[in-house]
This record gives sequence, structure tokens and C-alpha cells, in this order.
Amino acid sequence: MNTDDGIQLAINMGHRIASDLAGLGVAGNPATVSPAGTAGQEARSQPGDDLLANYDRRIQNPDLRAATRSRFQSRHYADAVEAGVKALNERIRARTGRTEDGDPLMTLVFSPAKPLLRINKLRSKADESAQRGHMQLCQGVVAAWRNPRAHALTDDDPARCLMMLETIADLIGTTNQAVRTRHHR
Repeated sequence: MNTDDGIQLAINMGHRIASDLAGLGVAGNPATVSPAGTAGQEARSQPGDDLLANYDRRIQNPDLRAATRSRFQSRHYADAVEAGVKALNERIRARTGRTEDGDPLMTLVFSPAKPLLRINKLRSKADESAQRGHMQLCQGVVAAWRNPRAHALTDDDPARCLMMLETIADLIGTTNQAVRTRHHR
């Protein structure tokens, strides 16, 4: 490869990266002059900085952050989602002392008939519906989000990853507020 080919290759790569970033809605905003002394030059923030700041604003649950932040920061978005669902599983196990996993765990713990964790008073059809819905949402994130990422290479974009992590954070929050019942199976 001659010098002109190398330069053209670098230019093309730069265009692809800029296009990818634009597709993510990430713009390189001018930042302040660096303390190292680049007077007269505008430094640009790293694209990951904006994404990480967005993550930090949106994902507040400490257990979920511990499981996912480094993965999100390193742009392993599918791995972050898988770890997030695992954090949900672990939180449910910790609240109940159960060892089951995935769908069987969610059914056992949140079944409206004899829940181990009750998200409301279960005194009306609406309460039963909400209980069943929480169970099904937990089952759904295991089946639709964790399992495919655990068994095949999956590529998530940051916006989708954040949406999934926010959903998982809500499920963890509801689980944390649920009342432990006397039902033991």
C-alpha cells in the first residue's frame, strides 16, 4: 500500500466513524482548551462521554449500575443488557431466598395465585392484573433480552440498551418495593 492509499483509507474510515456517530445522534461538541496547553485548538469531547453521561442520568439503581456501567462504558451494549437481566434475577433471588432461574423463578415469585413477592394488596381484579403483568414482564425480559444475548452474538445500539436498562431498573424498583408473603413452596 502506498502513502496515498493509506491516507485515503484513513479518510474513508474517518467518514464512516463520523457517519456512525451521526446515526447515534452524537455530535462532537467543542470542549474547553485542554490543561496541557493546546491554545488555539478546539478539543472535541469523546463520543462515549455524552453516552456515559446519558447513562448516568438515566440508570440510578446501584445494583444495576454495578452490573452494567463498565459494560456500557466499554460499548458492550448487549453484554450490559444481559448483565442487567441477571441483576434482576439476583435481586429476586435475594428477596426470596429461591435458587430457581428465569421463567420458573418469575412464575414462582410473582404468580397472582400464591406470590412470594406481592407488588400490591391483591384485593381486586386490577391488583391481580398488575401482579400478573409484573410477572410476565420479568419473564419477558429473561426470554427476549437475556437468553438471546447469552446464546448468540447480539449487537445493540446505545439508545436501545438504555431503554432496556431503564425497563430493568423499573422492574428491580417494583421488586424492591414488593411485600414478602408467607407463602413458601
